[in-house]
Amino acid sequence: MVDRAADQAKAPVMGAAGPSVQELLDNERGPIPPVLRDTRSLNLGTAELPTNRYTSEAFSRLEFSRMWTRTWQMACREEDIPEVGDFEVYEIGRRSLLVVRVTATELRAYHNVCLHRGRILKQEPGSAQFFRCPFHGFSWNLDGSSRSITNAWDFEHIDPAEFSLPQVRTACWGGFVFINLDDSAEPLEDYLDDLPEIFQTRGWDLSSRVKTVHVHKLNRCNWKVALEAFIESFHVVATHPGAMTYLGDAYTQYDVWPERRHFTRMISPRGLASPHLGREITEEEIFQAGAGRMTGDSPRLPEGLSARQAMADAKRAFLKEQFGIDVPDMTDCEALDTIQYHIFPNLVVWAGWGSFLVYRFRPNGEDPGSSIMEVFFLIPQGDGKSLTTARRPTRLGFDDSHRGAPELGPFADVFDEDLSNIPEVQRGLAAMEGPGVRLGNYQEARIRHFHQTLDRYLES
Repeated sequence: MVDRAADQAKAPVMGAAGPSVQELLDNERGPIPPVLRDTRSLNLGTAELPTNRYTSEAFSRLEFSRMWTRTWQMACREEDIPEVGDFEVYEIGRRSLLVVRVTATELRAYHNVCLHRGRILKQEPGSAQFFRCPFHGFSWNLDGSSRSITNAWDFEHIDPAEFSLPQVRTACWGGFVFINLDDSAEPLEDYLDDLPEIFQTRGWDLSSRVKTVHVHKLNRCNWKVALEAFIESFHVVATHPGAMTYLGDAYTQYDVWPERRHFTRMISPRGLASPHLGREITEEEIFQAGAGRMTGDSPRLPEGLSARQAMADAKRAFLKEQFGIDVPDMTDCEALDTIQYHIFPNLVVWAGWGSFLVYRFRPNGEDPGSSIMEVFFLIPQGDGKSLTTARRPTRLGFDDSHRGAPELGPFADVFDEDLSNIPEVQRGLAAMEGPGVRLGNYQEARIRHFHQTLDRYLES
């Protein structure tokens, strides 16, 4: 397992020489909310990660038996099942679950299996008045109770009152519906620590947002390989070189707190150039590259403003025009930067108002060598704007480009750049010699925290 040298010795060096996120906040034009000032860097040790964590079937089985069965996982959005009888199918490994709106105010989740001969009840999401097995016709009500037993005279040994679909714990936060297969697990509000309070205090209300995009992509890599590619900005220099003109990748702030067990954060600043460019770059160039990406043209930098300030103002104008979002005290950081939280094990949520991305990563069945990545856009329902929920995902296969999901817009090419690496990482991990994967102390601290959290479940 991974070392546990947490929070000992001195903290690792925070970022490249240059403006830190906190120094950028010092130069903001208005007050800074405490949530953005709450930063912490820990020394989590330097031990290598054994490659079998990504390639071994035995390790994958251990994850399924000790982690996936005991953690809170986002199964769907509340707007996916708005009406009574609407249901979603959530699968993790060999487990299949029905998430159902039972009444206007009650959601439940059941094991998606007929109690007669074990057939899967529903393969796709939909709406129903009851759940009927296609094999022999046994059926259950929305509340999970037995509705009918076909040829009941031959099943005198079954008590209908005890023939209910096994229920799974559910809870909601931020419009997400979470499930937990462990009846004895801590409540979701304890599992999330103070994350709901952080979002509520700042008004980052995810519950009122609408899922307008949902893309489901199969990848030839372990689910952890995919996840790890999206919780650090270290890769920008080689994977997204086109962003270095306006993205301060090496100045990213990585936050790992000892008291917060199940989430970490990074803040990647925009409106300044990466130090990896290796040359002087003007504010005008930064602004044209960054704002031009938003508008599709070559805007001029307004007099008296830095590129970062002008880019933030352009994003505020865009948010108001496109979505009716007008937040008077929105900081430049909240308008512009990547403020990203990873919620263990597999949910990644962007905060602030400038980005609407959410990611979910899962194993593809029980295969340690393939996985599913899902991308969601959660758009705030601003004044005077009506948004349509994407009830069904666009599905992309192993070899499909993200351009097959045109609703992603310019993000399609970015995701293709990201996902060009991960199958080759999986191949390399299987061929790797030596002690294992070596992580950076600071830029990959979230990855190490993730593995140490995983180990706490695997060892208990």
